[in-house]
Amino acid sequence: MEVFGIKNISYTYKGSKNAIDNISFNVRDSESITIIGTNGSGKSTLLYLLDGLIEPESGSLSVFGKIIRNGFPSEFRQRIALLFQNPQAQLFSLSVWDELSFGPVQIGLEKDEVAGRVDDLLRLLEIEHLRDRGPWDLSMGEMKKVALGTCLSINPDILLLDEPTSGLDPRSQVDVIDMIQKLRESGKTIITATHDLALIEDISDRTLVLGENHNLLREGTPHEILKDREALLTANLIHKHPHRHAWFIHDHSHYAEHEHEHLAESYDINNAIKEVTGKMSDIDKIKKLLEHWIEHNRSHRDTYKEWAGKMETLLKEEEANILKKIVEETGEIDKLFLRLKGIL
Repeated sequence: MEVFGIKNISYTYKGSKNAIDNISFNVRDSESITIIGTNGSGKSTLLYLLDGLIEPESGSLSVFGKIIRNGFPSEFRQRIALLFQNPQAQLFSLSVWDELSFGPVQIGLEKDEVAGRVDDLLRLLEIEHLRDRGPWDLSMGEMKKVALGTCLSINPDILLLDEPTSGLDPRSQVDVIDMIQKLRESGKTIITATHDLALIEDISDRTLVLGENHNLLREGTPHEILKDREALLTANLIHKHPHRHAWFIHDHSHYAEHEHEHLAESYDINNAIKEVTGKMSDIDKIKKLLEHWIEHNRSHRDTYKEWAGKMETLLKEEEANILKKIVEETGEIDKLFLRLKGIL
């Protein structure tokens, strides 16, 4: 079943350029989608359109099979909930309990049912100790949990999440990721806007890439998107930076893959080495190659170390330990390179 049908929609804020430009895609029931793009690419605007806070200036939007014209039908309000990037934008009551009970009261639940639902949410989100605290007196991670709780309090079919892990410490990020995974397992349709590439494989079935021109650049599985280096570069989600070696320059990103490119033209690294080292003695050639290997080996070791830290943040201990072992082995190889260079 299709829950959203988006065809050629565009939107422009007053006095500014396009925020969304001619975008089309569909969302199926129980699907989890991530929308990635840099700040200002239109991710939040797209969520506002899907939540009915604003209407497209052109194109068509259908929700649960119904074309939307002149505002969202009131019956959709209980079925779709939006988590704002800044939780302070949706927290306004005197206590956490009041925040979580507001939605259930508005949809007409009885007092006992409201109390039961709030108690369930406090346990689910592990914020029972915050029950009587004021929202303004919470940490960012705690506010995010409460704001998510206000969305869940009406038991929506669809959750729209705007940068749910931004501004959070590693432990709070893991809590939010775990919650999204639980909601996926429960059959909720989830659309998450984020620029965190490390997040998308954990929480989504499909990923949309928004470009800086506010258009849809690419869509595919998270794995396909992460392998599409050109799309990520175009969207400014990764960047290419040059490294100068003793005898050539190469560009690389260190995200998802590592590749060599000669800056003057694209040709095989072996040809570049051959051109530069053609008049060198064999010993000099080996020394130059060793300089290259040592620099790259250290660069790779830093990357492995970084990803070991990411795995620890996600509580993936086995993967983190394997990467730490690779870091150690890479260090040993580095020692062998230096030893050989010293002998030569």
